[in-house]
Amino acid sequence: MHKSCPHCHEETFGWRELVALNFFTVKECESCHKSVRNSGWRQLLFLPAIVTIVLAGIALSAFIPSGKSVFLIPAAVLVLPLVLVLIAKPVKAEVSQTDRSPFTPDPDNDKVILVQGWNEDELRKILDDFVEQDLSAFAAFGIEIQDRFENSFALTFPEDIHPAEFVCLINYLAHPFDFDLTERSIIVAGKTTLNSDFDGLPKSFAGKKALLFLPENDDDYTVVYLQVESEGTLAKSLSKGDWLKTKDARLSSAVVSLMNDPRPDV
Repeated sequence: MHKSCPHCHEETFGWRELVALNFFTVKECESCHKSVRNSGWRQLLFLPAIVTIVLAGIALSAFIPSGKSVFLIPAAVLVLPLVLVLIAKPVKAEVSQTDRSPFTPDPDNDKVILVQGWNEDELRKILDDFVEQDLSAFAAFGIEIQDRFENSFALTFPEDIHPAEFVCLINYLAHPFDFDLTERSIIVAGKTTLNSDFDGLPKSFAGKKALLFLPENDDDYTVVYLQVESEGTLAKSLSKGDWLKTKDARLSSAVVSLMNDPRPDV
């Protein structure tokens, strides 16, 4: 019997993990590495379950020859773990921003964001506003701007940038504060090699090249998609924080064109 991780929805919790899972200690999902604990319901139901097993054993003993009633003890020992598994419910364990997975900046990182539609002055203002926000949970980072062609730029990160902030920046470049987006076409996409610093991704994504982009016809404004050609597409809501599998890639032709444009390459 397996139960799903509440973050990635992969069935990573088998009966051994479910028996050991409790409310007071946190366990890491083997697939997405996010923190999980057991619902408090098992703590409430555990004692009634014990009482029910004992009463059932007493009732059954009346129908079992006295010499064989001793076999009820190993039966109860087998039933108890089964009950613990049945009433177990993995739930998300709240972890503060400062408890993110360790991040060691890599000066040789290949993170890059391509953005089209802003002029250079506008882009610099957007980036300044983004950096000035409260980034106390993240390491300081710098951003280099490289011209590609008219109103199209590539952003690189010489000191690296935390993956969570990298994802947020992709979204913010398309939806900055205090800018009128009426009659403007802003295209943003990022690319990088994934590693364990990207919280909540399945293990199979590690070491793979990924494309990060905003979904076509986006009316949510808080979602970023991540696509690995051999693994499929995930969607992340910045307000919820989970990477979830999606069958609809919603990859626009504008993003494909931006990433494939041969003018000055990055």
